[in-house]
Amino acid sequence: MKKFIISVISFSIMVFVAPSHAQESTKRTPETIDPSINVQVWSGRATAIDFSDVNEQITQIFLADPSRFTYATDTPLSNGQATTVFLRQIKPLKFPNLTTANVTNLFVKTKTSAGNPRLYTFNIQPGEENQPRYSTVNMAPIKASQINNLALELGDGRKATLGDIERGLVASIRLGYAPASDPVVSKVREFLALARNTSNKSLVEIAQNSNLSLRVLTELGVLGIEDSLKVRLNTLPNQIPTDSLKLPMVENSTNR
Repeated sequence: MKKFIISVISFSIMVFVAPSHAQESTKRTPETIDPSINVQVWSGRATAIDFSDVNEQITQIFLADPSRFTYATDTPLSNGQATTVFLRQIKPLKFPNLTTANVTNLFVKTKTSAGNPRLYTFNIQPGEENQPRYSTVNMAPIKASQINNLALELGDGRKATLGDIERGLVASIRLGYAPASDPVVSKVREFLALARNTSNKSLVEIAQNSNLSLRVLTELGVLGIEDSLKVRLNTLPNQIPTDSLKLPMVENSTNR
């Protein structure tokens, strides 16, 4: 989903810094979407992942294979103020029944300034020996316009963005197709929140994990597009004429 284009401050633009200190450069993730972020950790050095620029506090960390890497935070997670994760290589350890990998994944769950959860996925791997290229990975804000570009295929070359689906949900409640208390409405709202805060899954995957029918999302997407068009034309009717949109919003156990 999110493609993180990474710009690294290279040795050539580090003024008055000897090559042996070039590991102090910074790797930055711009405002894009990517399934995961690759992070290297060099022997004898630490690599920091910093969330200060996005104004998010770290709430939980999970390292899949702790046999080769360890982590710490700038302040205890329990106080709700941690913004930086520090990673280090360690000598390989053996844990009973635990599998190992040369490249493991790190999950970092954060809380935004608005209190919304967000999950980040990192691929952690050893850096090339004695060739450190950076020591800090700075997370950059995600533009709302880029999030809304995530789309669900509707067929006939049409796509529905998250904004379309959300608009369709509001319209379905307004038009009486589904009451606000309907459990499916809650599921759709949860889907929208997850889609906007998850960087490693497609909309289809998020819907499947939420046990939410793609048919429901498709109908809401179409409804949202139709509703948006009528807003532009200033002709909001009491009902949408498309017959397929008049179907009750019933959840199916099987995604289509």
